[in-house]
Amino acid sequence: MERFRFNPKTLSYQRIELSQRQKLVRFLAFLGMTLLISTGFLLLRDRHLPSVRTQNLEASQQKITFELKLMNQDLTRYDNRLNQVAYNDDNIYRVYFGVAPWSIRSVGVGGSRRYDWLKQFKYEELLKQTYSNIDQIERKLVMQSTSFDEVIDLAWTKEEWMAARPAIQPIGMKDLVRFGSSFGVRMHPILKVVRPHEGIDLTAARGTSIYATADGKVIQAGYRAGGFGKKVLIDHGHGYRTLYGHCDEVLVEVGDQVKRGEVIARVGSTGLSKSPHLHYEVHVNGRPVDPINYYATDLSAKEYENMIDMLSNADPSFDIN
Repeated sequence: MERFRFNPKTLSYQRIELSQRQKLVRFLAFLGMTLLISTGFLLLRDRHLPSVRTQNLEASQQKITFELKLMNQDLTRYDNRLNQVAYNDDNIYRVYFGVAPWSIRSVGVGGSRRYDWLKQFKYEELLKQTYSNIDQIERKLVMQSTSFDEVIDLAWTKEEWMAARPAIQPIGMKDLVRFGSSFGVRMHPILKVVRPHEGIDLTAARGTSIYATADGKVIQAGYRAGGFGKKVLIDHGHGYRTLYGHCDEVLVEVGDQVKRGEVIARVGSTGLSKSPHLHYEVHVNGRPVDPINYYATDLSAKEYENMIDMLSNADPSFDIN
């Protein structure tokens, strides 16, 4: 826009001409004012009017937070499911195969500073919880997989394992007269002190057949010191061993392979014994267990009931061993 100035001498208007310096000063002043106003507007907008980008970022953070919470809920359900699988593994599958529960399920996942690197993030605690849940499930999956590998191996060798598990009576039910001492703690009939009785005593006539209760290899046969007199010890594999004591006659030798139901000896009263009977023990992984739980499978319901009645009337002072 042009500007004019009145000249009283010439009584006329003359155009005002600006110097280059004046033009530059005016331009810079205009530019500075423009920048100042623009900056003020932007600051005002950012403070009171969130940008679309900011809104999008906040919406994304809220969505991610929501998804992480849902993920943790799913991880909790998966963890509970894994706990149920582990319970079934220890209390059903492993019990079926006669092995101990898996003992290394409680292994930790790392030190207390494992998640320190998450401190740089806004939702530190939520992220820690998520990573912790993932690590815990990963550990349980590895442990459970290892346990199932062992159970699968047991399943493949089930036939061999079943043959090795003591599962019949060492004396036929028709030949059994009564029970002497049962399994457990009892008063020693001579020493008059409480001592464990690691087997059961089965009374039968001298010469009654004694049967191997599972397939295995004879590792002891004949007279042995220790009170059992003539005895047979069979290693069945898979952690099972059975002992047959006070025999009158031993019909097998060390190294013989025997089958379940094979006659291995005759009932007698050798060693520290008051009258003819069989002292029978079952050991699992080196630990004596109650044989009553390992030979009821060949009995009818009536025979099993009779056996329980006989066991309830057992004489705890019948035998020394």
